[in-house]
Amino acid sequence: MGNRNATFQVLSMMAVLVLVACMAVAAQTAATNVTGTWNFKVSGDAGSADQTIVMKQEGSTITGTFKGPRQSGTIDGTVDGNKIKFHVTARAGIDYTGTVDGDSMKGTLAARGKTGDWTATRAK
Repeated sequence: MGNRNATFQVLSMMAVLVLVACMAVAAQTAATNVTGTWNFKVSGDAGSADQTIVMKQEGSTITGTFKGPRQSGTIDGTVDGNKIKFHVTARAGIDYTGTVDGDSMKGTLAARGKTGDWTATRAK
């Protein structure tokens, strides 16, 4: 009877480990992906504006293009969990930091010593 209990305990522990491993794989599969076209609304020290940013994500790296009312350029940055951080390279560089929640994002930005807030929604 003692061997049966020991065997049952070992099998139970193995089943729990397999379940935990499956959950980890599922979490990675459902990781944040910001690939797509995003409509940004920014406001702050320099006023407010609408911007369009097209992002491509490979792993944790993001690249893409930026189009605002007075300039356009490229972006490069990173996604770590639900945190996003990227830099716009244009006539006036802009640094964005924020969080991603599905098809929406929000955060803060800084450019030329001025700061502001931003929100974004993924275009459908």
